[in-house]
Amino acid sequence: MFSSTNNSVSISVSDEESNENRIRARTRRKRKKPGHRTTFELPRYFLRIFLRYWIVLVFLLAVGLLLFESTRIITKSAKLKRSPDSIPNKKNEGNLNRLDPTTKVIGGVRQRCLKLLPPEELEHLDILERKDSSSPVKKLVYLTGTDSSSPVRVNGTTRFNLFTGNQTFTERENSFQVSETVSVHCGFFNENGGFRIKDEDKKFMQSCRVVVSTCAFGGGDNLYQPIGMSKASTQKVCYVAFWDDVTLAAQEAEDQRIGENGYIGKWRIVVVKDLPFVDQRLNGKIPKVDSKSQFRRDPLGVLDALLWRTNSVLAISEHGARSSVYDEAKAVVKKHKATPEEVEVQINQYRHDKLPEDKRFNGKKALCEASVIVREHTPSTNLFMCLWFNEVVRYTSRDQLSFPYVFWRLKVLKKVNMFPVCTRKDLVNSMGHPPRYERRSKFVTESGGGKSKSLTARRLVTRCFSSRPLHVCIVGSGPAGFYTADKLLKAHEGARIDIIDRLPTPYGLVRSGVAPDHPETKIAINQFSRVAQHERCAFYGNVKLGSDLSLSELRDLYHVVVLAYGAESDKNLGIPGESLGGVFSAREFVWWYNGHPDYSSLKPDLQSSDTAVILGQGNVALDVARILLRPTTELASTDIATHALSALEESSIRKVYLVGRRGPVQAALTAKELREILGIKNLHIRIKETDLSVTPADEEEMKSSRARKRIYELLSKAAAAEKGTSEGDCGQRELHFVFFRQPERFLESDESKGHVSGVNLEKTILESVGSGKQIAVGTGEFEDINCSMVLKAIGYKSVPVNGLPFHHKKGIVPNVRGRVVSGDISETEPGLYVCGWLKRGPVGIIATNLYCAEETVGSISQDIEEEGVGKGEKEGSKGLMQLLEKKEVKKIDFSGWEKIDAKEKQMGIDRNKPREKLVTWEDLLAAASADS
Repeated sequence: MFSSTNNSVSISVSDEESNENRIRARTRRKRKKPGHRTTFELPRYFLRIFLRYWIVLVFLLAVGLLLFESTRIITKSAKLKRSPDSIPNKKNEGNLNRLDPTTKVIGGVRQRCLKLLPPEELEHLDILERKDSSSPVKKLVYLTGTDSSSPVRVNGTTRFNLFTGNQTFTERENSFQVSETVSVHCGFFNENGGFRIKDEDKKFMQSCRVVVSTCAFGGGDNLYQPIGMSKASTQKVCYVAFWDDVTLAAQEAEDQRIGENGYIGKWRIVVVKDLPFVDQRLNGKIPKVDSKSQFRRDPLGVLDALLWRTNSVLAISEHGARSSVYDEAKAVVKKHKATPEEVEVQINQYRHDKLPEDKRFNGKKALCEASVIVREHTPSTNLFMCLWFNEVVRYTSRDQLSFPYVFWRLKVLKKVNMFPVCTRKDLVNSMGHPPRYERRSKFVTESGGGKSKSLTARRLVTRCFSSRPLHVCIVGSGPAGFYTADKLLKAHEGARIDIIDRLPTPYGLVRSGVAPDHPETKIAINQFSRVAQHERCAFYGNVKLGSDLSLSELRDLYHVVVLAYGAESDKNLGIPGESLGGVFSAREFVWWYNGHPDYSSLKPDLQSSDTAVILGQGNVALDVARILLRPTTELASTDIATHALSALEESSIRKVYLVGRRGPVQAALTAKELREILGIKNLHIRIKETDLSVTPADEEEMKSSRARKRIYELLSKAAAAEKGTSEGDCGQRELHFVFFRQPERFLESDESKGHVSGVNLEKTILESVGSGKQIAVGTGEFEDINCSMVLKAIGYKSVPVNGLPFHHKKGIVPNVRGRVVSGDISETEPGLYVCGWLKRGPVGIIATNLYCAEETVGSISQDIEEEGVGKGEKEGSKGLMQLLEKKEVKKIDFSGWEKIDAKEKQMGIDRNKPREKLVTWEDLLAAASADS
């Protein structure tokens, strides 16, 4: 029952009261004439009117107030425009208001979230001198050890961190125990690992007292010049942009070239070498301005506002959307920023550590994000940065999960300014992450005719074709194929793309070529999966070009055909005995231990002797050597094929010889891969001292290439560390680097006819051929190495198909910027393109295919504009389905692959592995066709 009280008289409005009583009450009232109301009745009358029409009155008042405020704002805005005093203020701000919806709307009515000092005070602002820290942490001891390239292994996941070495879980826990001296495996420090930077760049950075930094690795975002600086800051603050070689090449292609003084605009460009991680998110974990942002506030003013005035040691932004680490974990999975398995491991550990689900800690939001602003490098701030980075290495690379946890655990870190999101937005202009194809230089000179074409204009032309589908078929579902599909989907709104592959599984060498103990390299699969699930893209496996379909049939069905099927054969040495049993290509061995269905039945001899020989000294050679020598207990929790793991567990191989024609200075490997194998526990490295002697020509090579110098230094250091250790101990694992030798012939076993028993090697010397290059020539001296297995790691080779021009010596399709050419270089095959190893040869890393695909897509876009590619009607996917059905080809679509994927992961759970691969054609096809 509800009641209304008026002058202490309760008037019932219950539904239980009868109509008769209501009538009687009304009949007793005597109607008063309007002009004769008593003093007592008049207020009651107005109160009843108010109660009846109060909503209307409130509405009218609100409208009146809105009109008044609008008139006042317009008047003030007009005065500001007329006032000459407003002009200097606008000039001082530069274009700070260009992208500032959170802090300014009309004529300066709203004030900024980030309140800096007035311009005249900023000009006199100086850097505060360091004061003695009151933190209980007085000294930080960085643990590096000799195993700086050992893997960090957590719950079946291996992460290689060339900075930190192998941090155990006990060491992780100890690093959170604060005392005057704290020891920590620090992600930002290792004397022998991590980034390589020129001495002059180091000297420059050491001279800086305040640094604004940014970084772009893997060809990332463009470089945006900072704005909004005071003259004082321009003179006192350094701007440093960290790039790798890939970004350097990408930026130079866009005419962003480093000046002779090392600068581009205000940014000092520091090119770093030997990135420690495949995952570029990990390489870029430095306190910085996000590479997609333009810094637009005075840096000294920012330090004053966020650190000096608040007496804080660190400043970091609150999270914009969520307040709990556990809520953020769900969002990370939902947005596919990390796998559910990765996030679950991290969150389970944080729950075990009793990280609360509170929305706020110490009066601040419990979740934070974005770049850190560090006041000064003290033991406490350095400890915080180390602990945070170690969490990123051990678990996911999501800062939003690791930052709050470290804040919560590191109780000693008290003076942290967690500022609101609007302040963060006030610091920068967010420019977004435009696709690399969209971010080429404004004008690019194309071959043929010498004309300059605007890519912006070209994109407008290609949009015109969106009303008529552009049918594209990509042959090959490896990195080159998926990167091409991704670029085409973004560049052409009307593109309909079919990706076909002869295997029932996608991802090419990411699945069958990447070593099982390199799970970080396989993260690219997440991106490829999103491409395959795009509404304008489809995957069809178990479709073989050349047998199920001909190239001419594909060209009849599609406007554009891109061949990206990689290299599925090998180079040959052409020496006697190459066909003996026990002589394999490295590709065959890699496919065997990765569970490729073509080689699951391979029978490498791992038991007849304790020695294997690998011909070649590139990264593939190091991969197979590492798999042969790494303890199988470390391989057991990877996705290595079970048949390979069983064979390796019973293997007698204890010595592996890596044989190269040239010397250690010319070894075709990378420092990252070399460090990893040198860091295998209890592995002895053997190098002849005479092989390490260098000539003046070698010195010149190292002088011109820091990478070569670093490899030589690593090998020399490894050899020196092994001096005095005995050779040939029973069961001792040894890796022998054999330089200046080339294979002459393979030796046949007397006991086992048709099987290899060793390799006959010829000694070589180096001869200069000009331009600083040296080649190996034979000396006529020979020696033998006895072994039961030989692996040839001398290079992959692509195979041709009928109707395709092919350069048999180079093992590639003749092309110009991805356009297939036949005969004369000017005779291109309309609508036919190549990408990946088939285009450039078997060189480069997975990321190299990104820029290779970009170039090919650029050629396709130009041909659509200029050559008429894409015109006319094509059947595309519809015609492909009809043709496959007619030929009775059992295609496997992406949903079929998802069934395979789910089954492999489920089988892996039973074995404590990421997945247990299905390794036969029969099992793969059966799983893909199984009922859900």
